[in-house]
Amino acid sequence: MKKLIFLYLLLIVALTSCTEGMEELNHDPEGVSSATAGSFMNTAILEGVNTGLSRSHRLNNELMQVTVSLTEGNTVFHRYVLFPSESDYMWSNYYLSLTNIEDMIQKAKAMSQPNYLAIGLTLKAWLFANLTDIYGDIPYSQALKGYPNYVVNPTFDKQEDVYKDLIAKLDTANALYDVTKTLTLGQDALFGADKSTVGTLRWKKFTNSLRLRLLMRGEAKSTAFQAQLKNMLSSPDKYPLMQSADESAALKFTQVTPLLNPFTSTRDYDFNGANAVSEFFIKTLSTWSDPRLDIWATKASGKYTGIPSGYTIAEGPAMNAISSSKLNKNLKTSLILGTILQYAEVEFLLAEAAFKGYTTDSPKDHYEKGISASMKYWGATQPTDFLIRLGVAYNGTLQQIMTQKYIALFFNDMQQWFEYKRTGYPVLPVGKGVENNGKMPMRLKYPLSTQSLNRANYDKAVAQMGADDINTKTWWTK
Repeated sequence: MKKLIFLYLLLIVALTSCTEGMEELNHDPEGVSSATAGSFMNTAILEGVNTGLSRSHRLNNELMQVTVSLTEGNTVFHRYVLFPSESDYMWSNYYLSLTNIEDMIQKAKAMSQPNYLAIGLTLKAWLFANLTDIYGDIPYSQALKGYPNYVVNPTFDKQEDVYKDLIAKLDTANALYDVTKTLTLGQDALFGADKSTVGTLRWKKFTNSLRLRLLMRGEAKSTAFQAQLKNMLSSPDKYPLMQSADESAALKFTQVTPLLNPFTSTRDYDFNGANAVSEFFIKTLSTWSDPRLDIWATKASGKYTGIPSGYTIAEGPAMNAISSSKLNKNLKTSLILGTILQYAEVEFLLAEAAFKGYTTDSPKDHYEKGISASMKYWGATQPTDFLIRLGVAYNGTLQQIMTQKYIALFFNDMQQWFEYKRTGYPVLPVGKGVENNGKMPMRLKYPLSTQSLNRANYDKAVAQMGADDINTKTWWTK
């Protein structure tokens, strides 16, 4: 019996323990009490970024036709085949990272450290938003309560309620910042706020930019979100946003442990040999003669050649025989791959907000700033005529805004997929080998461990959502 209890607790560790291991089973109050709020911050950021990069490479890029797998087996996501095992990785890793963040928040409260509390609330909103955007309804209000509360079977909160609370927490965080002070409890790997108050202000801008992302994601479903969006955008002094590519929330890898690009030790074949860059991605950027393509992809026989997504199993040998473009191997050691939220995305959010009438700004102006910000972030030299080229010159459509945003979200965890689910853009070709009735998956199913070990609450969540199915639409999905 003791062995069964031990195994049970081990399996639910993702919702109830600390990332240092099985802290719920072997908790060290003295060790935790000696830590500071700053002790948890960089670890949580690094883990969250690495989790997002892993699944961006494996899952998002395939679903969203950045890459196309050249192998069969369990890597046929470009055909909209999602095996149940795909659900485990992000669920367990994001929740594990969140336990560090929760410890950070509690320490910040106990030590009366408002800046650390604001940062903790921001990081919590970032990862919980990713979780609910992937799965829909999730354990939220009762999650992360393994010690000392021993809540081992958390209830699932509705996605709409999760969003409302995350947006409220980000509003609280914005008000907490004291941008005249630096962080004093350790290094800040994201913005360097331990060295300069400029970094503290950048944290505040990240908080509000993230809040803008979440408000825009739910605006079509909530009049309350629409009102908050208008209020936020009409009060730039109260809610400052990112204003340059240098202010992007992106973990800069140093290639010195622990700040290593997670793909550094990955075999070349696993990174860019087992897949090709997709035909859609190549054609889209090639049509514009986009200089970012040189940074992201290789040429094959002197030219860019993509593989069509969703090819049939029978076509596999023919696809493998094509000399195709691959992801640039330099991305494996890129120092700037750790994107959380770039300034370019903020400009595209503002372009959409202006397009929909939330501000009187020029959608064209923000759209063009978004393109230029992405170019600058990636170190691409933007041609002087780029913004007036056919297909790039602003034509007053949401589709064009979202297509450029899709390009700018390259390797930004699962954000391309989220935005596609919300808007239906960019319009992706559907290959004749695509399964799931040709429909893009709308979510991942809940992990098998959650289904079996938290069955009662799982059943309630399924009844609440309608079905635990990849086609079940979540609250904000179009």
